[in-house]
Amino acid sequence: MANASYAARQPPAVESEKPVHVLVTGFGPFLNRYPKNSSWEIASTLPALIPASPGNPTPIHIHIHHEPIRVAYKNVVDTIPKLLCMTPQPDLVLHIGLAASRKFYAIEQGAHSRGYGKTSDVDGELFPDSEAQKAFPDSKYPSALHTGFDTGDVLSRWRTSLGYNNPNGTASIERLPELRTNSDAGNFLCGFIYYNSLAHFHSRDPEAEKPVVFMHVPDLSGSEAKLREGWEVAVALIKALVESRRKVGVGSGGERGECAGQDDDARNNTAV
Repeated sequence: MANASYAARQPPAVESEKPVHVLVTGFGPFLNRYPKNSSWEIASTLPALIPASPGNPTPIHIHIHHEPIRVAYKNVVDTIPKLLCMTPQPDLVLHIGLAASRKFYAIEQGAHSRGYGKTSDVDGELFPDSEAQKAFPDSKYPSALHTGFDTGDVLSRWRTSLGYNNPNGTASIERLPELRTNSDAGNFLCGFIYYNSLAHFHSRDPEAEKPVVFMHVPDLSGSEAKLREGWEVAVALIKALVESRRKVGVGSGGERGECAGQDDDARNNTAV
């Protein structure tokens, strides 16, 4: 028998903890400036399993869509329902997108159903409000939908998971990546995919949980060290989301009115 000393043993699973299935997506290239989209560079290298451990009692199975999401409205409309109905159905959905002008990582709280008729996708197409009305009629869908996660709780756990000594501390003091929450994923493909996923859960039951989160990442393509940082940030976020779901739960997102306060990067086409 070959020497198996090289094989690392997995830590024993904690009894009674049911595995959580997490679906993760990233986007493909857009604009000539971003032939490599950092969101996909991160998503495509995530581990298939985060095993249970004393500090992480829930086994996490990560399912990566087999290819980057094309930065095209029609592709998102066609792809998202299939992904969210796959077997096993995901317990939690994490979409990752690029906000190239930012220097920080952010979990977005919500997205709009309208406003995608001004910026063309990679196929030169728009998704005007008339099309949005057909896909998401006012009689059935709110103009804005929000994640069911308590983003404040997630942010605190995310920072702790990444190594912050004080979850309320600043990145410069902690010498760690800057992590934030933001109110709105914007009016390009990031906001569009986020709304489509939230709408999927809303259509099944408006009062049921909406276990969907969107994370914006900066452009990390110029540095292997930065990509590694992005990978660590994503893994820490997944752990934080699973722990928040276990301890706090996931709500329906509620009615929070119109999203407000989105920053300029989320409004322009450097965010996807």
